[in-house]
Amino acid sequence: MNAIKFEKEMDRDGDGIISAEEVQVADQHEKNTIQSRITIASFVVMVLLACVLLSGLIPDSRITALSGLISTLFVALAGIIGAYYGMQAWMSRK
Repeated sequence: MNAIKFEKEMDRDGDGIISAEEVQVADQHEKNTIQSRITIASFVVMVLLACVLLSGLIPDSRITALSGLISTLFVALAGIIGAYYGMQAWMSRK
C-alpha cells in the first residue's frame, strides 16, 4: 500500500494531523481484518480437506496412516474458528 494513501486513510477527521487515537483505530481495523481472513482461510481448508478425503482420491491406507495428523488439523482449525467467533461475541457485549 502506498504510504501517502495509507496516511490519508488514517487521518479520519481530515485535519492533516494523525493523532494517537487515529493510529489506534487503524491498527485495530487491520488486526480485525487479518483475524477475519485467517478464520475464513481455516474454514476453507477444512472444507477442502473434507472434500478431498471423501472424494476417494487418496487411498484408504494413507488416510488411515495420517488419521492422527488429520484429526489434529481439524481440531486446530476448528479451535481458530471457535476462538474468533467467541471473541467476537465477547467483544460485542463489552
